[in-house]
Amino acid sequence: MKTKYLYLALVPAMLWFASCRDKTANIQVTNKVHNVKLDYISYDGISLGTNVLPGETTDREISENTRISFPLSSQIQFYMVKGDSRVFLKTKEFYTLDAGQNLSVVISDTTEVVNISSE
Repeated sequence: MKTKYLYLALVPAMLWFASCRDKTANIQVTNKVHNVKLDYISYDGISLGTNVLPGETTDREISENTRISFPLSSQIQFYMVKGDSRVFLKTKEFYTLDAGQNLSVVISDTTEVVNISSE
């Protein structure tokens, strides 16, 4: 009889524990644009990195919280910087990120972007 009550107490506790576990996802952005750095890279308002030189990759773990709820869907925003010139861009493509996912985005010379200041 005591075992039955123990199971009745443990099942809700295990369900609660499973629902409270941290939901995370990873996002990486690689700069493959020749001769420019990517600065202030963000996804859905979440900072992903700064001063990313050609060939470098940012890596960010995102945790679900009161402001962030999976799945997310957003464009990648960044400054493209060469010398003293900089332009604020965002990808035309929207990227979806869900809990448990590893998303890898490559920004290259052929990535379609929109100039945010000209919208």
